[in-house]
Amino acid sequence: MAQFGSGTNATFTPTASATTLNNGVLTMLTVGNVAKVKMINWGGSGTSLVGYITRWSRSTTAATGAATNGLITSTSPAITPVATFVLSYATTPPANVADTFLFRQNWNVQGGGGVVVLPIGGEWFVTGGALATVYSQIGCNNNTGAGADVSSYGMTWEE
Repeated sequence: MAQFGSGTNATFTPTASATTLNNGVLTMLTVGNVAKVKMINWGGSGTSLVGYITRWSRSTTAATGAATNGLITSTSPAITPVATFVLSYATTPPANVADTFLFRQNWNVQGGGGVVVLPIGGEWFVTGGALATVYSQIGCNNNTGAGADVSSYGMTWEE
């Protein structure tokens, strides 16, 4: 299986929200296809001490409006991913239930950050289906913390 990485969403201003997945969303719309999230990452380059709470979770509602996809890199030349990593939606990004998450991290945007490599057998699966179909999307959002162009978020997956 080929591995793909999202172009880190770094040149934007995240919006703090308890439910809106607006830092980036791995989306698999092709029925019958499967992807496994292998790694997530986050980081900051702020110049002031601002606390962020960032979480990765499954979508429970469909997005609306046209999507802007991020750049995806491949570890296998000439293999194109089926999944997309959506950076933004024209109208409404997907959402989830407040305080539900696969992973949550409190961190500081002034040089803070991290990487989580999920254990073999513990990867997060994304299965193909229409938007908001159970397990078709995993997204990232900040419960707290926002600043223009000072934080980044990404995922690596296999399909």
